[in-house]
Order: sequence, then structure tokens, then C-alpha cells
Amino acid sequence: MQQNSFLACYAVDMRTIGILGAGSFGLFLAEKLEPYADVKVYSRSGNGGRWSATLEEVAGCDWLIPSVPLHAYETALTACKPFIKPETVIVDVCSVKSEPMRLLAELLPDNPKVATHPLFGPESAANSLEGHVMVLCKEASEPPAYQQVKAFSEQLGLKIIEMTTDEHDQEMAVVQGLTFFIAHALKDMGLHHMKLETPSFKRLVHLAELETHHSDDLFQTIQSGNARTAAVRQKFVDEVTRINSLLNN
Repeated sequence: MQQNSFLACYAVDMRTIGILGAGSFGLFLAEKLEPYADVKVYSRSGNGGRWSATLEEVAGCDWLIPSVPLHAYETALTACKPFIKPETVIVDVCSVKSEPMRLLAELLPDNPKVATHPLFGPESAANSLEGHVMVLCKEASEPPAYQQVKAFSEQLGLKIIEMTTDEHDQEMAVVQGLTFFIAHALKDMGLHHMKLETPSFKRLVHLAELETHHSDDLFQTIQSGNARTAAVRQKFVDEVTRINSLLNN
């Protein structure tokens, strides 16, 4: 750890960070946060690497970051609840915002919570966090904890965008929901590089290749966890169907 002087300067009461879940994003966070705190990772499979810890140890940290699929929130947080300190800050990093914050309010009503969405991951920010975007939802967060997480994120070099959970989900239904939907279809079509390629086609192949790095759980969270995404998908399908119908007539 090298960050205690900064944390003290901003009155950030965080020396331990617990990460619940050891998927690719959870382990990515552990690596990036390790210089700034004592990081502990819990996974039922025990694949938390050098950060592996018990559920009790992870739940007892100063900050707790759930890094599990949205459908696993209730089970995972219910298991953690007996070990979570009243002052532990729950830093939500889910790709959708309204539903996880509702669940957190229901499951952990007394803990301070901060709603965030890092718009980066192991593929895009492998070398550095500098300049990558972090969404923060102030209206769904407790003020003191929110300011601490914001200050810490800025120190990491992240670009902060503040918006409400509803604004976030409205935009992300298109930005991620539609993009992942199209990419998933391209991937399942088996789209691949060919001898003759235009720049636009290369972008489509790249989009399909990126989707191979996303888990099915992430895809399901983005598609099913955001109430606005289904309408965006349907509008796209309707337009494709309309265009195809015109071409076939």
C-alpha cells in the first residue's frame, strides 16, 4: 500500500477493500486497487488468487464491492450480511443501476451505499485506469461515502460523470444494451475476418470479437437488469424487420 497519505488528506476512512466475486472484473479490480488498500477477494470457487479470503474477512472490510451478476445479488449479500460492519461502505459497480440499488436498500438498509458504474474493464484498461470513465450516481448514494469514493476515483485518474440512476439506465439501454445485443448476434453468426475487408466490416468483426470476452452473466445483467433495454432491442428488431420486408417485396 502506498496511498495512506492521500486517503488521510481526503478523510477517506478506507484501509481494506473486500471484493465479493472472483470473475474477470473482480480480479481486475483487485489488481488495480491493491496499491491503495489491503484487498481481499471471496469466491465460492476459491479462485481469488493472492487476494483470497474468507467470506467473513471480505464482508468485514471498510469498503465492500459486490462483483457478482445481478441475479446473484440477493444470495451473495444475504450470506455476507451477518459479517458486514454498520459503517462498511457498499460500493456498487453493476452495469445497471436502478435495480441493484433497490436490492441494496432492501438487503442492507443501514449501510452507506455508493452507486457507480466503471465504463471500463480488463480489456480496455489493462494498462492504466487513467482517463477512463466512472459514472457516479449522487442521488442514490450517501453524501459522506459518495465524496470519499469520488475523491478516490479522481486520484486514480478516472474521468467522473455524475448522473441519476434513471438517466444512467436510459442511456446505457442504448450504449450497452443495444451494442451488446448486436455484438452477440454477430458473434453467433460466426462473423470473421475475410480476404476482402472494408473499414466498416473490420469494425463489425472487432465488435463480434469483443463480445467473446464478455461473460453470459454480464450479457444477461445488461439485457434483463435494465427495464429500459427491452424496448430498445424491440425498436431495433422492428427496424431491421421493416427494412428486410422492403427488400423482399
